[in-house]
Amino acid sequence: MKYKLILSDNLPSHVGGRCSYPWYPVYGTCTVTIRPKYKNDIGLLNHELKHVEQYETRWYHSLLTRFSKAYVYKVELEAYTEQIKEYKYTELKQANWIVGALVNKYNLDVSYEQVGTDVLKIIKENRE
Repeated sequence: MKYKLILSDNLPSHVGGRCSYPWYPVYGTCTVTIRPKYKNDIGLLNHELKHVEQYETRWYHSLLTRFSKAYVYKVELEAYTEQIKEYKYTELKQANWIVGALVNKYNLDVSYEQVGTDVLKIIKENRE
């Protein structure tokens, strides 16, 4: 997996990390930007690295992230799964911030109930 890592506060205020895709798909590498205060947050880094992996293994990834809310929801759940695993969450209340982020931050038109159900399923799968 190829990527460039930058520590910077040059991110929107509600963002702790971001994976930016290259201008020329297939030929470039992703840039992962993490706020310096989160430099030791392995869960956040793994979240962003999941996006790098998605980009590298799905030729259509950067296109669908622009045009499909359902696809963005799917890939964000995959990425937040990495944080759930790293933080060893065992209850939904520990992941309420993830539910809030998926409902409010990404404009995906998904209800709290649906996100809560999906996040709880991920937690249960990773407990076993």
